[in-house]
Amino acid sequence: MRILHIDTGSGWRGGQQQVFWLIEGLREQGAEQLLLAPSGSPLAERARQGGVAVAELSSPMVSFANLHKLCQYLDGFDLLHAQDAHAHSLAWLATLGRRKRPFVVVARRVAFPIGLLSRPQYEAADAYIAVSEYVRRQLLDAGVPAGKIHVVHDGVKLPALPIPSAERAEFRRRHGVSEETFLLGTLTSVAPEKLLREQIDPLAALPSSVRLWLGRPAADTDHSSGEAALVEYARSRGVEERFQILSLGYDVGSFLASLDLFIYLSELEGLGSAILLAMAYGLPVVANRAGGIPEIVHHRETGFLVDKNLAEELPGAVRLLLDSPPLRQQLAAAGQQFVRTHATTAIMVAQTAAVYQELLQGSDSQSA
Repeated sequence: MRILHIDTGSGWRGGQQQVFWLIEGLREQGAEQLLLAPSGSPLAERARQGGVAVAELSSPMVSFANLHKLCQYLDGFDLLHAQDAHAHSLAWLATLGRRKRPFVVVARRVAFPIGLLSRPQYEAADAYIAVSEYVRRQLLDAGVPAGKIHVVHDGVKLPALPIPSAERAEFRRRHGVSEETFLLGTLTSVAPEKLLREQIDPLAALPSSVRLWLGRPAADTDHSSGEAALVEYARSRGVEERFQILSLGYDVGSFLASLDLFIYLSELEGLGSAILLAMAYGLPVVANRAGGIPEIVHHRETGFLVDKNLAEELPGAVRLLLDSPPLRQQLAAAGQQFVRTHATTAIMVAQTAAVYQELLQGSDSQSA
C-alpha cells in the first residue's frame, strides 16, 4: 500500500498530532508513505525524524508551485490522503480531469459549514473520513453520498498508569502551584472559536484557591497576540494571579497529570481530541455541547456537559465536581474506559486502513 499524505498546517495542533500518529501506525504495518507538508513545519520535522519520507511545500498553500509538486508524485501512489481543507483543494486541482490517478481520501476534522463554492470539489473525492457523526451530517448536507463517508474518531495514546505522583508534584512545583491547589486546565490553541474567556470567568465565582492553566503547543505560534488579550482579560476580572498560560512541547503528559479537572469549550468542534487525551490521563472533563463533543462526553457518564448559558452553568458544574471527589473519580474512570474501548491510536489507524483497503479492493474487483 503506497500512501501520499498532504497536510498544510504550519503549526502543531490536534490535526497534525493525528496525522503523525496515523503515519506512525501505518509505518508499523509496512505501508510505503510520503508526506507533503510545509517547509520547516513541526509535522514535517517529526515525520522525518521518525523515518518517513517528506517533501516540503511552500507558502501560500494553494499555489502553482505546490500544485506542480503534488502532480509530480501522483503516479507513484495508490492513495492520496488530504488531511485538511487546503490539502483537499490541492488534491482536487491536481487530479481534476486525470484519467489515471490515485484514490483521493479526504479527512474532515473541523465543524465549519461547507460553503456552496466549495461543493464541486466535494463531489470528486473517493472517500471522506469524518471525525464524528456531526461532521458526517455536515458532509451529507453538502451533497456527499452517504456511501463515501466513514466516521473515524480521533485516537490517542494511552499513558502508562498509574502516573507517578512525583511527576505531578514536580510539574506543579516548577510552575508555582502547591499540591493543595485545585487546578483546572485546558489544552488548546488560542484560536477565535475556542471560548477561552468563558473558561476564565468561573474563577471569579470559585474559591480563591482554585487556579486555571491554559496549555498550548509551543509550536503553535499563530495566535500569540490572543494570549496577551487573555492575560489582560483575566486582569480585568481580577483573577490574573490565578490564571496562567503554559507553552508545552509535544509531550503533554506531565501537564495533564498535574490537573484536577479538565475544561474544554468551543463554539465549533469536530470532536475534541484534547478531551480524549485528558480522559486517557484519568481527568474528569467538563465540556460544552458543541459539534461532535457530545459523542465522546456523555453527560454524567464520561464527563459533564454544559449548555449555551455558560456564565451560569460552568461555575456550578466546576463547583459540583470540586466538592465531590467520588463523582470526579466516577467520571474519570468511565472516561478512561471509553478511550480504551473506542478512541486509541490503534483503533484510529485500523479504521483508517480499512477505508483504504475498501477502496483498493473495490478497484481490484472492478479490474477483475
